[in-house]
Amino acid sequence: MSIRYLFCINAGRSGSDYLTELLARAENAVSLHEALPIMNGVQMQRFNEGDEAALRALMPVKLAQIRKKSRGGRKVYCETNHSFIKGWGWLVPEAIPQERIGVVVLRRSAEQVIHSHLRVRNVPGTTRWSRTWVLTPGAARNHLPPPSRDDRYSLCRWYVDEIERRARAYRERFPDITYLECDLEQLNDRDFVGELFGRFGLVPSSQLEEAVGRPLNARAEWPPTPIEELLTPSPRPSADSLPERDRLLAEMVAYLKARKRQELRAMTPDPAMGGSFHADATSIVARAERELEEAFDVSLRFTDTEMGLTHELLHSVAPRDLILSAIRRTPPPGLSYAYDFNSVLTPGFVLRHLGIRGLLGVGGLMIKGRWGEDYSHREPAEEMANIAR
Repeated sequence: MSIRYLFCINAGRSGSDYLTELLARAENAVSLHEALPIMNGVQMQRFNEGDEAALRALMPVKLAQIRKKSRGGRKVYCETNHSFIKGWGWLVPEAIPQERIGVVVLRRSAEQVIHSHLRVRNVPGTTRWSRTWVLTPGAARNHLPPPSRDDRYSLCRWYVDEIERRARAYRERFPDITYLECDLEQLNDRDFVGELFGRFGLVPSSQLEEAVGRPLNARAEWPPTPIEELLTPSPRPSADSLPERDRLLAEMVAYLKARKRQELRAMTPDPAMGGSFHADATSIVARAERELEEAFDVSLRFTDTEMGLTHELLHSVAPRDLILSAIRRTPPPGLSYAYDFNSVLTPGFVLRHLGIRGLLGVGGLMIKGRWGEDYSHREPAEEMANIAR
């Protein structure tokens, strides 16, 4: 039985986006990084606490999207989403025969992964944003106990080790899946990439060779920062503990709009995010962070206020931005955010969340055929039967 579905076990910040680009050079495959629904967030966290109901309720939607993107099973479906091992990947073999599934276990140097997660503020269990994307220490399904020290490095080290332990457990539970273990450096070797394609029955296109080892030139939202600096506690109080946090965020946004006009005018839409300005907004906040901390005498790093400032800036300068459809904003007083990356983008969804202007603003996605469909009305058994064919 040939492999029709290829997934990836990784900790994030490990080269999964690069792997997506390599797999996209297969003539008989469709390759995606984090296809909607991403299967993260609240549903993922509940799964890891032992409550599967919410994640299972999303499975028919995910399976329908997989079938749609693979053109009804005519193409090998590849997705390198790092939420796979944190939840929905454990449910996939209930719908798809193991013999049809391939899994790449992708690793990168643990120190590099830890540094990268620190740099982009994905420290497990510390903020709403990090709980949307990574595992939380102490969850019921975790294989490893939480770190004895509640510091940023220990939390990230625990996370990398937990993903590794889950990878082993996954192989033991689903032995009939076809696996390939590799590290990021091996993906820069043309011969190894050829072996990877051969193992999973992928037909290389003429563009594969030029893609191997080529930097993606992805936008660097977060500036390079020495790990020692990232681990040094700030002497300033956290903005999250201030009673007038709403006022502080409003003043910081006004500060950025007054002093970073050139950067704001230079913001450009990111095609990889459906034309969102989120990457540039994050970059502006990240590069002005030290300046803001000094001007307002607060610590922003690794706080909910830090990410909230990015959202408030984006809300102020581009209120119809596509990414805001995934962010539920509770307005002042008591400004807060919740995240939902598990809704499939349909014209109706965008219209409900962003209005007619938002719909027109992302109309290019519809023209390019990237819209999903809402399959939430279908029964799980129906989609599982379809996907297993």
